[in-house]
Amino acid sequence: MPAFDRRHLLALAAGAAGGALLPAAADARPLDQVLSSRRLRAGINPTLPPFGTFNERNQIDGFDADIAREIARRINVELEIVQVGSPDRIPFLQADRIDIVLGAITRTIERALVIDYTQPLHTQSMVVLTKATGTAVPINAPADLNNRAVRLVQVRGTVGVPWIQANAAQAQVTLLDNYPDCFRALAQGRADAMVDVAESVVIPMRNFQGVPWRILDEVLASFWVGIGVQKGNTALRDVLNVVLFEMHRSGFVNATWQKWFGVPMTTPIPFNPMF
Repeated sequence: MPAFDRRHLLALAAGAAGGALLPAAADARPLDQVLSSRRLRAGINPTLPPFGTFNERNQIDGFDADIAREIARRINVELEIVQVGSPDRIPFLQADRIDIVLGAITRTIERALVIDYTQPLHTQSMVVLTKATGTAVPINAPADLNNRAVRLVQVRGTVGVPWIQANAAQAQVTLLDNYPDCFRALAQGRADAMVDVAESVVIPMRNFQGVPWRILDEVLASFWVGIGVQKGNTALRDVLNVVLFEMHRSGFVNATWQKWFGVPMTTPIPFNPMF
């Protein structure tokens, strides 16, 4: 894989993407019900800044909230933001508690078996976050993680978990429910590294000043991230695809990304009407 641009990451610092894969428990609201009720329920994770965060009024804000608000505006409905976390966002969708789910929900084959995706909204790049000093053993390359002395911490259900299982099976792994707890474990010396998408880790690094953070140069994988809808809800998905295409064409998505991250996407979304 190509080397990751460290200056790009530092500019971001100066938001995975999983969930339990359960059978659908309720029928999705079809498009006509969304339109007739004039309400779109969007699941957003507020513990994944800047994708989702609480603002000074304790309301959920961020990149995902801005995207959801624009989608609702373009289809002429009101937006209802529902708080979700990484482990429960797919179950919320399957139980018809939300109509769409955002929150860096990386497109994978396993998830595509149980939910439907829109065309990509943005991309992500998976990297290793560690520290320059204070780790159990020196960590200079991803291969160094495959060591019994290494203590990894990870958000349950995120894309780093299968990578660790395949590439760092000897490491000690602690799974937690959210990113703040993972960062505290790393900052307090209870863990040595985590594997996650750069966009999910570089912003929270700001909250732990004085920690000798280090992001390894190598990109482990690049991912496409869409908006999730309940399996079979094709009418809603098809409309969302047209809306997203227009939001990409108008520059709204890129401008919103720049607003919240401070730099362009590492891997831009190609302008493509074929979805």
